[in-house]
Amino acid sequence: MKAKTRQRKKNGKSNLRDKLHEFKREQILEAAGELFYQRGYHSTTVDNIAERLSVTKPFIYYHFENKLDILQCLLERTISASLHIFDDIDVEHGQPREALDELIRRFTFNVIENQTLIAMFWRDEKELPIRNRDNIRKLKKEFDTRLSRVLTRGVESGEFEIPDIEIASLAIAGMITWTYTWYRQDRRLTPEMIAEHLTTMVLNMVDRTKTRQAARKKLVRAK
Repeated sequence: MKAKTRQRKKNGKSNLRDKLHEFKREQILEAAGELFYQRGYHSTTVDNIAERLSVTKPFIYYHFENKLDILQCLLERTISASLHIFDDIDVEHGQPREALDELIRRFTFNVIENQTLIAMFWRDEKELPIRNRDNIRKLKKEFDTRLSRVLTRGVESGEFEIPDIEIASLAIAGMITWTYTWYRQDRRLTPEMIAEHLTTMVLNMVDRTKTRQAARKKLVRAK
C-alpha cells in the first residue's frame, strides 16, 4: 500500500513538472510570436524574448535550442492549427456541400483568430533552412489534399462543377488565408459576417447549378 502511495505521489509530481515545463514553453512561444510579428525574425534577439518575459537567456535555452528552433515550432504550430478545421468533418463520407460550408467557416475563423501568427508564418517561413521545411511542406500538403478531396467528392456526386480541382483548392485556400492582411477588429465586418460572405462566395463558385447558369448567361450575351 505504501509503495502504491509513493508511486502515485511520484506520478503526480511528474505530471506537475510536465505541465509546468509546457506552460513555460508556451510563454516563450507567445512572447516570441509577438516579437517576430512586431519586429521581424531577424530584428528579434533571444535577449529581446527574455526581456519580454523578465527571465534570463539560459531560461530560454533550457526550453529551446536556439531562436531558429523557436521559429520552427511556431511555424509548425500555425499550419497544424489550420488542419484542426477538419476535426469531426467526414471528408470521405459526409455530404460535400455541408462539409465545404463548415470548412470555409472554420477556416475563416481560424485565420482571424490567429491573424498575427499567420502573418508571421507567411513572412518568416523563408527564414527556415531548406532542410528544416520538410514537416511544414508535409502539413501544407495534407491540408491541400483534404480540401481537394471534398471538392472531388462534390464533383463526383454532381453537386459541384469544377474544371480543375487543384486550381480551385489553391484559389479557395488563398482567398481565405489572405483575410489576415485586411481584417481589422474596429471595422464594420465582424468575423461572423466575413465567414458568411466567404462561405457564400465559395459555394457559389463551385455550385453546379450556378456555374451552368452563369455559362448560359455568358453564351446569351455572346450571341
